[in-house]
Amino acid sequence: MPTIQGARYRLSKGLISIADRLYRVPGGEIANIGADNIKGKKKYAFIKYSIYSIPYYIAGDVMQCPVLNEHSMYWESAEMVRQLNERGYVVDYHHVHSKAPIDWSKYDLVIDEGNNLITMPDSARRNTVKVFYATSNYWLFQNMAEIHRIRDFQARNKLYISPARQTIPNYSNEIADYMTYMGTDFQLRLFQQPLQKHRLNISAVYEPEYHAKDIASARKKFVWLGSNGLLLKGLDLVVEAFARMPELTLYIGGHLEQEERLWSWLKPMFAKHSNLVYLGWVDVGSQKFFDLAKQCIGTVYLSSSEGGGGAVVQLAHFGLIPIVTEASTVREELATVIKSDEPEEIIAQTVQAVQELVALSDEELDARSRSVYQYASTHHTRKAYAESFSELLDLIELKS
Repeated sequence: MPTIQGARYRLSKGLISIADRLYRVPGGEIANIGADNIKGKKKYAFIKYSIYSIPYYIAGDVMQCPVLNEHSMYWESAEMVRQLNERGYVVDYHHVHSKAPIDWSKYDLVIDEGNNLITMPDSARRNTVKVFYATSNYWLFQNMAEIHRIRDFQARNKLYISPARQTIPNYSNEIADYMTYMGTDFQLRLFQQPLQKHRLNISAVYEPEYHAKDIASARKKFVWLGSNGLLLKGLDLVVEAFARMPELTLYIGGHLEQEERLWSWLKPMFAKHSNLVYLGWVDVGSQKFFDLAKQCIGTVYLSSSEGGGGAVVQLAHFGLIPIVTEASTVREELATVIKSDEPEEIIAQTVQAVQELVALSDEELDARSRSVYQYASTHHTRKAYAESFSELLDLIELKS
């Protein structure tokens, strides 16, 4: 049986009630996942990433994890363990914030999202395949990108906003043999060490069937969806762009009130510009959101740093045509990409791109929407992620 650290329970297959209790244990480590089911000579792997779905995988039904559909990483983390078990690896799993010591010497393969590879002794580095599981841009780029957005927002609006998405320094790319990424070549530009890079297909949580839009009605309606760190993600720039286009409607989903200082600026903007419609937090898997998405044609996402643009990828499954910044690392096959990093230029180019989009004929917009959906349903699904992760393991085994 796997051993659960930080809790008093030992988990047996099928005991979802125990998984529910383990899910609420902060941090945590789980050892020996798969050991009971692997016959013959065992290999050993270590993962340090999000642990929340792993008790449910062990219990036999990862779909029972309460947060599984809140972010793609929860299903993806369980899929990594499943594939490793299938290939004969016993897996030890530490939550990303775990402080527990790591016995590096026991592992054949290590997959780490954080800055832990730098602590490996030389002997372990020589004998272990090391994978840096990158989920964002380079740490210094992201931190500076948010600071620059804060500075530029203050210059335009005379209000300082606190940083919300600063990340710790991470030098795992200097130690790893492989680096995974989910975005574009832009994401790699500061990862200059000669490690081998492998692109994973970021998955979407919901994969609805395509429903044809009433283009004549939808062509003037857009959606913005995002999580915390609203300046980093460029919501202010999207709001300012649509404030200049009162003939178009922008629906905005998220927990905006949680960032109180920015909310003090956003709330008057919503009151002044009736085409800015704040929805609050939205359930993307709900019928209500599905009905809204059918009535919209695009999404505009002007982030200054992403690791694959998960929100945009999800909206593409609803046929919403993306207009994004290059730093959003959304693939150019999917989106219109704005390559400036100057706020006023981003806003101006966004207005131009949106107006060019809505000026297309009904037939052209319908074709673009269907093409976006098709790309997402081919490249940004759980099946596509699983295949791309399997390709990574094939590559590792081939070179081992």
